[in-house]
Amino acid sequence: MRRSRLTTLLTLATLAFAGNSLAATTPADAIKYRKAVMSAMAAHTSAFSLISFGRVEHQGHMLAHVDALAVLGTQLKVLFPAGTGTGDTDALPLIWQEQARFGELLTASEKSTADLRAAVAAGDKAATMKAFKAVGDSCKGCHDRYRKEND
Repeated sequence: MRRSRLTTLLTLATLAFAGNSLAATTPADAIKYRKAVMSAMAAHTSAFSLISFGRVEHQGHMLAHVDALAVLGTQLKVLFPAGTGTGDTDALPLIWQEQARFGELLTASEKSTADLRAAVAAGDKAATMKAFKAVGDSCKGCHDRYRKEND
């Protein structure tokens, strides 16, 4: 039985992707990934804020933004592996010196994004605003201690 050209190309692409996905992550790529996730969180937070404060009329999008925030919140703990504290990063070395304390702040961020998602899903405006404040507080708490100040 002869394979089609498309099947062969798909097989080769799948093998190439699998091989690439198993490669070790370099510190530079880990930093780029961390920045991408943090940028995504900032973008979803901004979109949520614009909707919730009535600056745009996209109420139907609110749940999608908090869903994304909740998922991204679960990824925070893997974004700061050893060896990614130097180079093109705003992360302070204190992160790796205070792993337990830093981990607690990441857990608080994960919980706050999950709580925000639950409040929005329940349609509870008061709980939503309280949870949104907690998200902001958890981000600020981490950034104030573990992120270089931007000029």
